[in-house]
Amino acid sequence: MSMFCFQCQEAAKGSGCTVQGVCGKTPDVANLQDLLIEVVKGVSILADLGRKNDLVIAKADKYAFESLFATITNANFDKTKILAKIKEGFTSSTYSS
Repeated sequence: MSMFCFQCQEAAKGSGCTVQGVCGKTPDVANLQDLLIEVVKGVSILADLGRKNDLVIAKADKYAFESLFATITNANFDKTKILAKIKEGFTSSTYSS
């Protein structure tokens, strides 16, 4: 599995890590974190559309905050937890009030 992680200031020589992160992050975790970011973007688009129609879904906001925090440097390299957040983004309970 290839890796390109550019999420932190620890990246060797100021560029993205391509084999394994200087921080110890593995390629599979970096890829799952990237996928989680994409899922958060989708949830956020739906939440924004809801807001424009006077529907605020606090669960979607909380999901976005928690998921973004899970991708910050050295916060969470647990594949199981990151995958659970990805799956959570696809459940209807994330969008219901």
